[in-house]
Amino acid sequence: MGYQMDARSLLLSAETQAARVEGILLADPALAALWRMETSLLEAAASGGLEGERISTQAMVLCLTSGTAMDEDARAVEMALKVLTVIRRSGDPFGAPVAALRRIEAAAVPIGQTRDEGDRLEDAELPLVVEAGRAWSHVPILAGWRAAASYAFRSRRSSPVAERLVFMAVEGAARHLQGLSPDRRVDRDELDERAGGLLMPAAAVWIVPPSVSLTRTGFRVWSPMTGLASFLEAATRSLSHDLGHLGTLRHELARLTAMASSAHGRSRLGDLIAYLKAQPVISSAMVMDHLGVTRRTALSLIAELVDAGCLSNLTARSTSRFWALPSLAARMGHAGGAGAARRGVCAGREGLRANLKPSGQSDRLREERDEGQLDRIMAELDSAMSGVDDVVRRAGGPRTKVE
Repeated sequence: MGYQMDARSLLLSAETQAARVEGILLADPALAALWRMETSLLEAAASGGLEGERISTQAMVLCLTSGTAMDEDARAVEMALKVLTVIRRSGDPFGAPVAALRRIEAAAVPIGQTRDEGDRLEDAELPLVVEAGRAWSHVPILAGWRAAASYAFRSRRSSPVAERLVFMAVEGAARHLQGLSPDRRVDRDELDERAGGLLMPAAAVWIVPPSVSLTRTGFRVWSPMTGLASFLEAATRSLSHDLGHLGTLRHELARLTAMASSAHGRSRLGDLIAYLKAQPVISSAMVMDHLGVTRRTALSLIAELVDAGCLSNLTARSTSRFWALPSLAARMGHAGGAGAARRGVCAGREGLRANLKPSGQSDRLREERDEGQLDRIMAELDSAMSGVDDVVRRAGGPRTKVE
């Protein structure tokens, strides 16, 4: 009974914080786009870190924008790009579960490896994974967790990366299903994902990034079949940070808008600011290409924003420099946990491998599949959350009002 009450309390706390974040984002699409751009970068780096592929968010961004990844880091960068693409375009797990989950699985396969076909789920199983979450779509975090637990069980914990992507896809789809979050799905054929993974805007409407939550203030193991309470506690704390951070982002957007309004004559400052709102990490070469200006003009525009406190230099060098919005620069520099930064263009992975085991590795030994185990797991979750269900339904669902 104590576990049930604790889990209910933690879930209500997490969903309350998530509803607050969601309400702010729904009221300000520009703020939402920038927050999800930043958060998706952090999540991609942190997800790799949980699997022992150490690369800091800063190093990942610099490598992806400049193409200067060192050979030993190329795999981590490539993996981050694949995960980043799916984070931003999660597909339609409720409407097209097979396509959405197969895309997730493809992105989660480590570079240079092939998936063990013995652990590959049959097409008929994939809708069952999604349906495990749909029943609780009025509580999106639990919907995502149930789907992740179902996938983890059915795949014998073969891919924690895929489990986390399933969580994000279903949690976001559940929020859209409640009717407030807009549907920004884009046909995959319209996207050049390989080239645009870093720059494409996020069409997904998730609120809770699992890897960021688990590594923001330390390190917690991802275990969707046993670790609900620990995850909810971490998610609540991470969402509280985001509530404060959204104020910082809003201030930065307002400052950029004021700078654009003050631009005079034939200045291209307004064009650069519009570009920054969609792509918060730039180099002089990127500005030259996007605006069609000379290097001297690009550097002059960047310097104007640096002097005004609207941009921060990410690289302690005089050549091959990159700049980012101050909020993102600060988050990349203090990502902590599995994605902690270290000096250099691209961070190495050896240190993390010495200290961390890929998430779920020890759990897989204990969480062997047996007949009826999945039903027991879901029944325990339902029992623990039964009180939450009553509260949410009496309130009309967490998405009917924006806090």
